[in-house]
Amino acid sequence: MATAREVKKRIRSVKNISQITRALEAVSASRVRKAQARVLASRAFAEKAWEILLNVQSTSVKGVPLHPLLTARDEIKQVIIVLVTSDRGLAGAFNSNIIRVAMRFAHRLGKPVRWITVGKKGRDSLIRAGQNVIAEFGSLSSDPMVADIKPVAQLAIEEFLSGTVDDVFIAYTDFINTLAQRPVVLSWLPLLPFSTEDNVLKESLKGIPAVTAGSSDYEYEPNAQAILDEIVPRFTELQLYQAVLESQASEHSARMVAMRNASDNATQLMGDLTLVYNKARQAAITAEILDIVGGAEALQASMDSLTDEIMASAVKMPVIAVPSTNGHAVAPAAVSRASSPKKSVAKADDLKVIEGIGPKMEAALIAAGIGTFAELAASSEDQIQKAIEAAGLRFAPSIPTWAKQAAFAARGDWDGLKAYQDTLSGGRED
Repeated sequence: MATAREVKKRIRSVKNISQITRALEAVSASRVRKAQARVLASRAFAEKAWEILLNVQSTSVKGVPLHPLLTARDEIKQVIIVLVTSDRGLAGAFNSNIIRVAMRFAHRLGKPVRWITVGKKGRDSLIRAGQNVIAEFGSLSSDPMVADIKPVAQLAIEEFLSGTVDDVFIAYTDFINTLAQRPVVLSWLPLLPFSTEDNVLKESLKGIPAVTAGSSDYEYEPNAQAILDEIVPRFTELQLYQAVLESQASEHSARMVAMRNASDNATQLMGDLTLVYNKARQAAITAEILDIVGGAEALQASMDSLTDEIMASAVKMPVIAVPSTNGHAVAPAAVSRASSPKKSVAKADDLKVIEGIGPKMEAALIAAGIGTFAELAASSEDQIQKAIEAAGLRFAPSIPTWAKQAAFAARGDWDGLKAYQDTLSGGRED
């Protein structure tokens, strides 16, 4: 289990990350509104322009050949896929989804693929995968203009018109709403629907706008060739521009949702870690209390053992009364242990067995030379009273029964002692 300090550090780290995710969420929330406004404002125009090109392609002008960007090739030998991703991460599965769809689409085509990347994340992933990246464009403005994507469109158009490639696709993320974005592949050049029998490819392709039913006759001024040469490249660039706007709106929405989820997860994780921290802190406090209690118990046991040793080895010095010449007794003279003859001292009994004798009374009796049951049984009430008064203790009302209780104990008649003590009340006879 982690220590309280380690858990506290993790809580601090998660809190710092939560502050970052909230800041990123606020930034993305402000940008997503602008991106949504731009993409919704231009979407209708881009779809109508695409519909016009499809109409022009299907109703070719009499006597005027189709524009090269509207002309399909008989055989597809090589293709280009323009992959639109973001320059930064922290957007959930936004980049990984479109890269996976684009890679799967390229694999299902079964043709050599050349890649043009718009965004650093797509470039890095394709290079790591060993794909043929012929150009990369990054660091687009947060408010891109058509001029910003014009180099990308020119490169793709030149590759198509030169015959290097026979088909060009745009892989990007189509914006649906704030919570839903769909990675799709748009058939870009030539500007006509891409037909295939592969259901996997069909799932990835963006649906084409509805073409107006019936034949439409277009009038061109000054002539059809001049008009087509002017509007077809512009409408072609418009499709790429719209794809970039869709991708940016999807990116900001995905990042906002991802950062909001990250902030919620961080809040929940801080709650869980706080619970773990409280448990660790309580465990540490409990361990400290147990250490203190254990030390106190050990110290008390040591003190009790030392006290027992001192009490057991304490011997009362003999006292001799010296009479005076006038017949009155004078103060007793203490005879030193060195001058008195040695005598053996019996091992003290546990006098606390006698009802009415506690540790202090026992110590007073032992100090007075009454340390065994036999000595206590042979002592009078006056001797016992003087012994406890000499120790500074007060009169004990149960003294009259001590000698009788000690007699039972001295004989080893413990049953008799138990029966006699049952008749006593507080150590006294009723």
